[in-house]
Amino acid sequence: MLKRLYSTKRGLLSIFLLCMLSLLFFIPPTSLYADQLFGKLDINEVSLKGHKLHIRGETDLPPGSTLNIKVSIPKLDNGKGKDHDVKVNITPGNFFIMIDLPKEWKNNDWVKFLKLKAVFDPWEQPKNVKVKVGKNGEKLSGPKVKVEKGKKIMISIKNVIF
Repeated sequence: MLKRLYSTKRGLLSIFLLCMLSLLFFIPPTSLYADQLFGKLDINEVSLKGHKLHIRGETDLPPGSTLNIKVSIPKLDNGKGKDHDVKVNITPGNFFIMIDLPKEWKNNDWVKFLKLKAVFDPWEQPKNVKVKVGKNGEKLSGPKVKVEKGKKIMISIKNVIF
């Protein structure tokens, strides 16, 4: 009788330990980002190839995140300037975008100046990204993070002269 009771307790303890171990190894992917903060957003490389502008950058934002890239071109359209707004999806650790510039911009002899701005807005993200960064950007941190309209956004600005 004691042997049977001992083996039952031992069996229950084994099952309990197996359940605990399975919980440790089968953590849902959303909890992998539970205590991760996001703060890296850098425009690293800007190049001009013909009338196409190539922009490359690095980030620690989750894959599938969307950035709004704003390209401001002063002295175009009779001195008023011109803006281009483009959305780009982030691949793991990187982003790349190619923008067609107006042909008239390339043909001018004056110094070519561009202002680039990459913005990460948590309200414009897919649900799986919002889970990781927080609905209002609660997990955004660092010098590129700004508070705007009750939410945190991340901004990277780069001025370029060609």
